Amino acid sequence: MRTGRSSFRHALSLGRRFFFAAAVARLGVATSGLAVFWAVQGSSGSFGTAGVATGAFAVADALAGPQVARLVDRHGQRRVMPAVTALFAAAGLLLIVACSFAWPGMSAVVLSAVVGATVPPAGALSAARWRKVAPGDADGVLARALSMEGAVNDVVFLAGPVLVTTLGTVLAPWAGLVLAVSLLVAGMAVLLSDRASEPPPAGSSPGALMDRRLLNRRFAGLFAANLALGFFFGGIGVAITAFAFAHQAGALSGLITAAAGVVSLFAGLAYGAVAPGRPAPVMLVAGVVLTAGCAVLALTPSVPLMFAGYAVVGGCVALVLIPGSILLQQATVAEVYTQAMTWINSASALGIATSAPVVGFVVQHHGWPAGFLVLAALTACLPAAIAVLPTTAGLTQEAEAFPVVSGRGP
Repeated sequence: MRTGRSSFRHALSLGRRFFFAAAVARLGVATSGLAVFWAVQGSSGSFGTAGVATGAFAVADALAGPQVARLVDRHGQRRVMPAVTALFAAAGLLLIVACSFAWPGMSAVVLSAVVGATVPPAGALSAARWRKVAPGDADGVLARALSMEGAVNDVVFLAGPVLVTTLGTVLAPWAGLVLAVSLLVAGMAVLLSDRASEPPPAGSSPGALMDRRLLNRRFAGLFAANLALGFFFGGIGVAITAFAFAHQAGALSGLITAAAGVVSLFAGLAYGAVAPGRPAPVMLVAGVVLTAGCAVLALTPSVPLMFAGYAVVGGCVALVLIPGSILLQQATVAEVYTQAMTWINSASALGIATSAPVVGFVVQHHGWPAGFLVLAALTACLPAAIAVLPTTAGLTQEAEAFPVVSGRGP
């Protein structure tokens, strides 16, 4: 344990300034989607309008994020992100005004889409800087840094919904959106001021919608794995909520999910402290546990057992995400890493958007156990994708062997 703590301190000594700034910005990211929902619902009084606005936010984020990241890789973080952050802040403030003065619902939907399209990819920017300050990763700094990034993700996505819900209830429906915009702008300002850790711009990005250097089998496999992980993320909340209501414990559904998040946080830190040299087997085992665990949870007879069972299953999430991040580092050259991260996030978002309504439909018509079984079937794509990941081919050979489909671009 002492060795692990010393290793984390060493990693922090290399990236303390941008890491904590990015953590603040990521809390803003974690609150932004739900904050949009609360703001629009409070203004319109319609859950339908709020759902459309939140969907517009998520789709715009998934589509625009990789293109913003591509500009970052090509021109540098300090040349691109100030303008993107300013657009995000302006759109967020306009959405707050629209919700405060009850502008027509379509205005809120359009502004929500603009907010989503300009959300700064704080996690990708931070991860790219770790790659700059720890080149080669001879002493395992990147593994520990990425485990800290995973721990931050767990913390902000646990705390974010609580903050938005509390502010929206106590102050005003749009108060959570004020918090999200403030955190993102403040965190990005500090992160971008750290010039020493900024990766150099690549200067070119061949390909139309995606840089051709991302077209290798390892990246395609990781994209598929994160799509499958998105299936899990999208369906598990629906299934657990349905279970809780069926057992007259609806108020506990959030706590069941939070308990698993805490376990995932510590599992990720433990993984980073050990920093094993072969992340793919760890990722594969965790993916199998997620898949089998969803099927076993369909048999859960009581709420206490669901707490314990999902703590084990959900605790494996970090053991997929962190090794996957390490493999992504290995599968991509530094010049395209930021956009690689955002494409991975878009894959997860697509999985969430697909799984949530499917599991919801199954639960509605066949009950919560069937929801868990369908979720297990969807999540089975995760270990399948990991199992076929190439592990030995070099990046150049992989890129050459993978058929180029994006065409040539500037």
